[in-house]
Amino acid sequence: MPLLEPSAPPALRRGPRRARLSALALVAGVLALAAPHGARAQVTTVDEGSFTIVRGGATVGREEFRILRQPAGGGSEYMARALAAYGDRRIAPALQTDAAGLPLRYQVEVRNGRVVEQRLTGQLTRAHFATQTQTGSSEAARTYLVGDTTVVVDDELFHQYFFLALHRKPGGEARVPVLVPRRNVHGRMRVQEAGADRLTLGARTLDATRLEVTEPGGRARTVWVDAAGRVLRVASPSEGLVAQRDDPPR
Repeated sequence: MPLLEPSAPPALRRGPRRARLSALALVAGVLALAAPHGARAQVTTVDEGSFTIVRGGATVGREEFRILRQPAGGGSEYMARALAAYGDRRIAPALQTDAAGLPLRYQVEVRNGRVVEQRLTGQLTRAHFATQTQTGSSEAARTYLVGDTTVVVDDELFHQYFFLALHRKPGGEARVPVLVPRRNVHGRMRVQEAGADRLTLGARTLDATRLEVTEPGGRARTVWVDAAGRVLRVASPSEGLVAQRDDPPR
């Protein structure tokens, strides 16, 4: 199973320079996945950008991300990495999936300042996704039975809804198996296409499709995507939270 070439997402444009460099080094050095040398020229960028995260009207965080696609085994696979900043907390995920968004490998590290709060790694083996999590001085290992349409999502990350949107049904409803590894949640998300909208991002107004998403446990979020499935905006009314792209997708 090939790994993705080390490459950090675009640098966070806010915050002290030392913190930005440290965070980027974390992504590039600790959580990077590597691609075979022969495939580098064929790697394409599916989406790249940033979200500003607002809760209760106040900006609380920022996420920068990049999603790539490369040939693999006669088909293709995705590689997604990001860096999310919530105050002094940094969340650095790296996800490798097949063409349907099924996770092949996943790594995520959460730091608060210089302290590592949590480190999780996971890998798919014969329809089982096995994870190892270190939180402080404790460690835990879990294994999940997954199907071909299972996707990974994280409560504090928003670019990963791209993989959920791969399984939406035009004008209808889909129930997509999901893993939320950091919370040890394995269930199904209800994804309902709820119509067309217009969103203003930067200086442009874009056509968008609104998806009503109900997560395992009942929490509802609304996700807006463009025609290519790229995430434009995520809103969670129960949390008073909105994550919106700073600029339109390229």
